[in-house]
Amino acid sequence: MINQVLLGLSNGAMYSLVAIGLVMMYKVSGVMNFAYGNMGMFVTYLVWWLTSVIGLNLYVGIVLGIVFAALMGIAVERFGLRPIRHLSHGSMLIVTFGVLMILEGLAVQIWGTDYKPFPELVTGAPLVFKGNFGIIVLRRQDILVFATLLTISLALLLFTKYTKFGIAVRAVSENEEVAGYMGINVGAVLSFSWAFGVSMAALVGFISAPKVFVSPLMLLFYQIQGFTAAVLGGFETFTGAVFGGLILGVLEKLVERYISEGFKATFSLAIIIIVLMFFPKGLFGKSLRRRV
Repeated sequence: MINQVLLGLSNGAMYSLVAIGLVMMYKVSGVMNFAYGNMGMFVTYLVWWLTSVIGLNLYVGIVLGIVFAALMGIAVERFGLRPIRHLSHGSMLIVTFGVLMILEGLAVQIWGTDYKPFPELVTGAPLVFKGNFGIIVLRRQDILVFATLLTISLALLLFTKYTKFGIAVRAVSENEEVAGYMGINVGAVLSFSWAFGVSMAALVGFISAPKVFVSPLMLLFYQIQGFTAAVLGGFETFTGAVFGGLILGVLEKLVERYISEGFKATFSLAIIIIVLMFFPKGLFGKSLRRRV
């Protein structure tokens, strides 16, 4: 049971990382980015090409990939979404669908559909703990995922509470119009939210690629689970994104282990329906606001 929970927490931490990026973009810009997974996928392909074909150092390639992801997010927000913000929310959603299809098509045309191997970010034997509780096995990959989630969560907490720009991000997420009247550069905050969100998508791609391989649909599952985690925790709070992902991961693993692995595919959809019916704001959500 303990090992199943640890595996669930490891998967859940990945879902939390996805949810954090989705929530950042949604909180600030009010747009659900349906191209999230494909943006991370495209950057992962780029890093694979730099390291496997060009021969660049893996970690240098990852840094360049994060920079490229941030610039991609800024470009999509600045030139794809901001010019039509005055129209409708639906029109911005259509733009994200367009980006999704463009990136998937480019990836297929440039790199094909064959699965590409991606090097492990951490290597080494798993850690084994023995005691009265039994045997606990902790993989190096699990440690990496937990450490990444903890670092980003703490950094985000300190950033939004104790930095001037972080407070500006919170202000824009609460009321964009009033924030503008207070002298906050709303455009810069919008661009930052998308730069951060797409960088998180790329980071999830780098961490998951050794397991799922690099392919055009490599992050589709994680995007669905990240969305479910955000709904479960509440789309208006980073705390909800973190705990929603962890809870989802544990529940999913227990369902797989003790009920049926086949049922796991529909479990996320069931979670979304149940939460929206009984907890429309999520388990940790705040009062929702309407953007007009």
